Amino acid sequence: MFIGIPTHFWVLPAAGVIAYFGLKWADRSLTRSTLLRTVTYLMLLALAVLPNGIHALFPPTPELMVTGQSLPNYKGLFYLDTFYVFAGWALSRVAKLKFRTHE
Repeated sequence: MFIGIPTHFWVLPAAGVIAYFGLKWADRSLTRSTLLRTVTYLMLLALAVLPNGIHALFPPTPELMVTGQSLPNYKGLFYLDTFYVFAGWALSRVAKLKFRTHE
């Protein structure tokens, strides 16, 4: 899992951008607010679960791997992706409060 920290770091800013803009657009929209929130949270959920969450439940068979290569710790990578998505969402909320314009 610790080896995956730098290679999965892209999930943190991606989740932050998705959450920031998705929720910002949902707050500004009068007619599609619920739809935009639902789509934003579904995208965050997909970012957390795909593909490591699926591989944690249904690991690929070792025959598909190159000889002598072991399977990665998919459960640990899933936890790492989930943490990064939550941290990205939390950072987007902090950024929203920090850069809020007073009207």
